[in-house]
Amino acid sequence: MRDDLQAATSGGFPAPRRRVWFRHRAWIPASWALSLINLVAVWPAAAPGEAAHATIHALLGIAFALGAQRLTARARSAAPDAALEETLDLNEHLQQTVEGLEAQVAELEERLDFADRLLAQQRSAEPPGPPADP
Repeated sequence: MRDDLQAATSGGFPAPRRRVWFRHRAWIPASWALSLINLVAVWPAAAPGEAAHATIHALLGIAFALGAQRLTARARSAAPDAALEETLDLNEHLQQTVEGLEAQVAELEERLDFADRLLAQQRSAEPPGPPADP
C-alpha cells in the first residue's frame, strides 16, 4: 500500500534511495568534527551547572564518534573491492597479452619449421662432393 502511494505521488517512478547520501566520503571528517565540537561543548555547558545540557552534548559527541567510526570502517571495507576490481582488470589484460604472445610464438614456430624444411630440401638437392673453390 505504501509503495503504491509513493509511486502515485512520485509520478510512477520509484523513490530514490536515501542511503546513498551517507556514502559520501565527506561525512567522515564532518562526523569527527561534530563529535569534537560536542565534546568540547560539554565544559561550557557544565560550568553553569546545567548537567542535562552537558550530558546531551556528551551523548551527541559519543554518537557522532561512533558514527564516524562506522563510516570509516565502511569506507575501508569498500576500498579492497576497488583494489580487487583493479587487480582483476590487470589480470585480464595480462591474460590477453599472453594469448597474443602465444599466437606470435606459434606463428614463428611455423615459419622456423618451414625454413628448416626449405634448407633441408636445398641441401639434399646439392650434389655431394667437395665444395667449389673460388
